[in-house]
Amino acid sequence: MPLILSAESFNDIAKSITNSLNYKLAKKQVEIYEKKLKLSEAKNYGSVDLSYAYVRLHQNPVMKMNTDVAVGAQNAGSAPVYPLIYQNVNTEIQAGRKNNFTGILKYSYPLFTGFAITNLIKKSKIELMQKKLELKNTKRVLLLNAAKLYSNIYALNAKIDALNKAKTAVTSAKEKAFSFYKEGLLNKSEANEINAKYYEINAKIDSAISQKKALLNIFSNLVNKKIKKIDGLNVSSLKKENISQRADILAIKENLNLSETMINLAKSKFYPQIGIEIGLKKEANTFGLDKNYYQNRDKSYGAVELNYNIFDGGADKANIEEAKIAKLQSLIYYKNYLNTAKTEYKNDLLTLKALNGMLVSAKKEVSARLSYYEYINAKFEEGLADSADLTDAIAKLAAARAKKEDVKSQIFFYTIKANLDGGNSF
Repeated sequence: MPLILSAESFNDIAKSITNSLNYKLAKKQVEIYEKKLKLSEAKNYGSVDLSYAYVRLHQNPVMKMNTDVAVGAQNAGSAPVYPLIYQNVNTEIQAGRKNNFTGILKYSYPLFTGFAITNLIKKSKIELMQKKLELKNTKRVLLLNAAKLYSNIYALNAKIDALNKAKTAVTSAKEKAFSFYKEGLLNKSEANEINAKYYEINAKIDSAISQKKALLNIFSNLVNKKIKKIDGLNVSSLKKENISQRADILAIKENLNLSETMINLAKSKFYPQIGIEIGLKKEANTFGLDKNYYQNRDKSYGAVELNYNIFDGGADKANIEEAKIAKLQSLIYYKNYLNTAKTEYKNDLLTLKALNGMLVSAKKEVSARLSYYEYINAKFEEGLADSADLTDAIAKLAAARAKKEDVKSQIFFYTIKANLDGGNSF
């Protein structure tokens, strides 16, 4: 069962962000590439293989001999007379049996591969490093998404609170309006206008609550646990920029090392491939490999093999050129990504500066709207202001209060975003 908390601060959520299924999925990718590295390193130790084979022939193997044999000569008295008389004779000799068993225990080792194995291991190490960096970046992206959801939910909470305060004010005005109407001090249309504003605010509250529930569901799915309520805002300080150490940027930078390794792998094809093999081999006519009735059963061997491509139509050269172009492409992509990241960070700072200015204005606006509402409300109670002025003042005060908290939520989000975009942890 997932853990259910009554209210969570963003710090609590940030600490448990690794519970996200997206994070766990990225972590499994790291584990896969750890195994791939071990697979690459295993090539450095050669290979030991055991094989056992049984073959039953359809016919007994035989060796056929075809020879001419002298069988007589023409006689003249007591002395033989040439030519001799020959007869063609066909002979079959059994050369084996139908049942044949072969067992081999062999060790093979790539003595020289043109540094292909060395570069293959290096490639696996770089890919593993990239996956680890991508895991860190997954956490960064999850924190960004969580911060955005948290700030939006906070803004909706503030909006609901402002609307509830407006509802309270309208309810009070509604009671006074209908009291004035009964006393003949206010016409029914003005009382109905306040009543309509009451239902309008109720509808807005219901809409905001529905939006909040939807965001809480998305939030719960993101962090893989039930989020029922969030706490207030705790705006962190802005840290010093360290953008070159951002996990995603470091992962892309590793592509340059990977591209160089791919060039070296392509170059390895220009070297001869040398391998050795040592085998303990027995061939026999029995399951236990203990008897061979027709030949030596011990066929153990040692071998050295050299392979070298003489002509491939220019394929190896083309592979090297392709790898070199890929390296240039990686360099361009890295520079472009880094420049884009720096631009985004600068824009975060500009947005923060603007939001801080907006917060000052928003606070002053709330103060002015509150003062104006109190003035209009007093006039309304004295019968010197109509219902339209009062409901308008209530609505604008609610909007100003919600706006102020919305600006605060955006400052919270962009401070976290600027820190994360700038290469710092939360």
